[in-house]
Amino acid sequence: MTSSQKYRRIIKLGAIISTVGVVMIISFGLTLLLFPVTKICDDKCNYILGAPDLLKRIVNPLFLFVSLILISLGVFLIRIGNRQIYRKP
Repeated sequence: MTSSQKYRRIIKLGAIISTVGVVMIISFGLTLLLFPVTKICDDKCNYILGAPDLLKRIVNPLFLFVSLILISLGVFLIRIGNRQIYRKP
């Protein structure tokens, strides 16, 4: 396997990782848009998401953080692979 093929595989891996991150962030946004958030205020306001329990796990800051990290990691791998392929010796 030549080095060019190795870097092309890194680019493909970066594209796959970035795509997974994008799918995660889209599912996060769709969950927030499709299911209503109910506000209940007595002394203190509580916000309750009307999504099923499985989808409630998606709406948290850690899920959003992981999706953003995956997108940035994928873009990083793509940029590194392209830089190595097209650099001048």
